Amino acid sequence: MKYYGITDRGLARKSNQDSYMVSANHAHDLFLMVCDGIGGARGGDVASRTAVRHISEAFSQTDAFTDESDLKKWLKTEINAVNKTILEMGTKDERLNGMGTTLAAVILTGCGRFVVNIGDSRVYGYRFENTEFRQLTTDHTLVEDLIRHGELTREEAADYPRKNVLTNALGVWDNIRYDVVLHNEPLDGFLICSDGLHGYVSPDILKSIVFDRDSDPSLRARRLVKQALLAGGYDNISVILLDLEGETL
Repeated sequence: MKYYGITDRGLARKSNQDSYMVSANHAHDLFLMVCDGIGGARGGDVASRTAVRHISEAFSQTDAFTDESDLKKWLKTEINAVNKTILEMGTKDERLNGMGTTLAAVILTGCGRFVVNIGDSRVYGYRFENTEFRQLTTDHTLVEDLIRHGELTREEAADYPRKNVLTNALGVWDNIRYDVVLHNEPLDGFLICSDGLHGYVSPDILKSIVFDRDSDPSLRARRLVKQALLAGGYDNISVILLDLEGETL
């Protein structure tokens, strides 16, 4: 197993509000996560870093999870806790009011691989044998809701003026909702990224870089960031690329 994470401010933003982490627990399970902060020049940065710090510290103290239910119970506790923390920080400091963050993650445990999502950062899964590259998360956005309800086509969504409006984010509402899905199907790896990558680089280009098996994940991850910069670098860019070859979980 090999993985590599990288974040870049991009060419248009004054600061980088993205954060990412790779954390291991006592059982050598892995939690890999990308967060994209929202809510002002300072707030987004604080929210994403708070989420990464909280989840990383909490996960590093866990032992092996007994089953899927055990993992989901722990995840619910920690997501609710960090959601409350970010909300309270925004209430106490008006400069941080309204801040929040997306969260996209892959958790590799002895009881399975789990994909977690809040917002519009994404997780893709890939398989070299049949050149499969597919999005495993569903964006929590207004445009995705409109598509799901048949009010907008996927083609129309590309030019929709409010396509970046989130319907869900960590640290914004009291009751946080999140997706957690077990993915034990045959996969060779995962790509986790913020919308600074997937919002500006086509799936075909993402796939072509991810499927360069002669390159180490670090080189491919850097090439993904370069493509986002070549596309204009209009947003912060974060990438974690994980090859599962030799996985023992």
